[in-house]
Amino acid sequence: MTSALSRPAPDAAPAGPSVRRPTAIVPEIQALRALAVAGVVVYHLWPSVLPAGFVGVDVFFVISGYLITSHMIGEVERTGRLGLARFYARRARRILPAATLVVVTTALAAVALLPELRWAEVTRQGTASLLWVQNWLLASDSVDYLAEGAAPSPFQHFWSLSIEEQFYVLWPVALVLLLWARSRRGARRRAEAAPSGAAGARRSALVLVLVLTLVSFVCSVVVTASGDPAAYFVSHTRFWELGVGALLALSALRTSDARVRAATAWLGLVLIAGGMVLVPLDGFPGALALVPTVGAALVILAARSGGTPTVRRLSSGRAVLWLGDVSYSLYLWHWPVLVLAPFAVARVSGATSVAEASTTVLVGVLGASLLLAGLTRRVVEVPFHRGLRPGASARAVLVAAAVLLVVSVVVVQVPGRTAEARADDRAAGAQALLAEAPDALGAGSLTTVGINTFASTSRTIVPAPENPREELPEGAEGRCKASRDGEEVAPRCEFGPADAERVVALVGDSHAEQYLPTLQAVAAEHDVRVITYLRSSCPYSTAQPTSDAERGGLCVRSNDATTEAMLADPSIDVVVTSNRTDVDFVATDSVASPVDGLVEAWTRLSEAGLPVVVLSDNPQMLPEDATTECVVTHAVDPSVCARTAADALPLDHQVAAAAETDVTFVDTEPWFCAEGSCPPVIGSVLVYRDYHHITPAYARTLAPLLWDAMAGVVGDSPDEEG
Repeated sequence: MTSALSRPAPDAAPAGPSVRRPTAIVPEIQALRALAVAGVVVYHLWPSVLPAGFVGVDVFFVISGYLITSHMIGEVERTGRLGLARFYARRARRILPAATLVVVTTALAAVALLPELRWAEVTRQGTASLLWVQNWLLASDSVDYLAEGAAPSPFQHFWSLSIEEQFYVLWPVALVLLLWARSRRGARRRAEAAPSGAAGARRSALVLVLVLTLVSFVCSVVVTASGDPAAYFVSHTRFWELGVGALLALSALRTSDARVRAATAWLGLVLIAGGMVLVPLDGFPGALALVPTVGAALVILAARSGGTPTVRRLSSGRAVLWLGDVSYSLYLWHWPVLVLAPFAVARVSGATSVAEASTTVLVGVLGASLLLAGLTRRVVEVPFHRGLRPGASARAVLVAAAVLLVVSVVVVQVPGRTAEARADDRAAGAQALLAEAPDALGAGSLTTVGINTFASTSRTIVPAPENPREELPEGAEGRCKASRDGEEVAPRCEFGPADAERVVALVGDSHAEQYLPTLQAVAAEHDVRVITYLRSSCPYSTAQPTSDAERGGLCVRSNDATTEAMLADPSIDVVVTSNRTDVDFVATDSVASPVDGLVEAWTRLSEAGLPVVVLSDNPQMLPEDATTECVVTHAVDPSVCARTAADALPLDHQVAAAAETDVTFVDTEPWFCAEGSCPPVIGSVLVYRDYHHITPAYARTLAPLLWDAMAGVVGDSPDEEG
């Protein structure tokens, strides 16, 4: 996930295969399926072995486009029409039984194995998968700030199947409309001696697909080049790959030369195999997807032209044919098994957190996936392919499919509804605790001898750990924080009384922004106005993060503009900053080092008479919501989910920079950790909203500590007011 899904990494599943078997070229098609699914599975289990195994998705897309179009145009040429009801009934028989089995089984297994924190997401993504819109859900999540660092869903791999199903819905309708338009123009076309009949339909369909494929390809190149992470998932950047298969099915391309066929087949296999090793994820799909897509098309072209003896012998091996046969079911099962397996192992071992899957577990995942795929193929796929009731009408099949879909959607609601009911109970307890507002709430439980987990006898946690991401600092949606590639000048926002005696400027990235609720609480108690200059993923520095350089270098220019704005504002009394510096920075002689960049930025302010207060970076919890999931599971004693300070405290270049400058440096470690341990819950308050940002609820309780740290800088003793 993201990883995640963000763009996919080993935790974000690429596309799945179609299930239609050809007739004349079964060995080559099955070999392509076997190669593609093997690439995807190995990529997910051992990504270092096949770092680009995700290109198996593109192979499946070409196969699907080719087979489905061959079937449709064949029916048109035989009968002069395309029966949509029969077409969709056949697709329902082949796709729905295995898919719904996997979704429903996975949803119920998730209740038994996954932390309760994930149950609502299981329902959300399981429903999207059943309705074949998973790709659009992941596209939305990939640009959703609240989804940052979210754990992978056991249904992510349905995004590719969703694209195929959307293609299966739209392309037959387009072909039917094309045939209808041709029939309306029949008299005029005959008068003009234009192509008619089946040949004319094939030619018209070829032109239509060619245009749509080119448009989709251009969309893919443009959207991918823009850096939009949704480019990997959205339909209009992927349809062209199915279009390549459709073009091949509609074209008359053949070759009778055996040497040309052999060269074509081997070149195609080299492109696919090489693509699985060499194609970079950055910039994919875009034009890079041509490598596996063209490769798959070349293999199919050689096969339908007569094949190549060597390739056909390789493709006809029993293991290859079996893997091709079960490729659909293997694709469906391997990802949820991979996601659920570590939780099953942790439950058996009694572990409080889920560690990275060992080689033994991964081998077990592979074996279980192959076993489930074989059983599903034999017990579900084949019987429904052949038809449990061969004489059933297309309408009856579609009605049965609709009933199956509705029942499956209802069952998949169980995890989410169960989690919602439990969350409502906890939310009521949290509301009661906030109304009580004990003195020990949050940072009030920090003591000289340690940290109290709860502020009262109640074992209530606020905010409810089911939804820690729901509250963000004010203006985080973009009003008061620039995106990484937004406007060059960070927005200026003001909080607190306009005529306040003291003015504090808060500047930096999201790790500075998370202290806005703290300063707002300070402003409510003291005569303070807060001004913010914030930009996501841009530490306040003259050094340049590598990620910023890849986006064009906006951070350095924005920080310079922010400095000029603060120096030109005589009302500002003090600048408060904190930054995440445990990231990669550009290392060249022309760019400041991480430490020097901070020194340069702070020195410009201090030399101009603006005092600077620097807050050290906060600890980091486990990624993918693992710490929050642990809190939900161990709500009675969340201290077992703590990380050691040695593991949690990040590399912070601010420490070294502060030693070289005249700034007030605040070591925030005691705000989060004690005796070498950094707990996720302090004084009944959940500290972290994700693995490296703190919750606004906890930030507000830090107000007395921050005021104590900065009061001397703004000219007041800590206890002069309030």
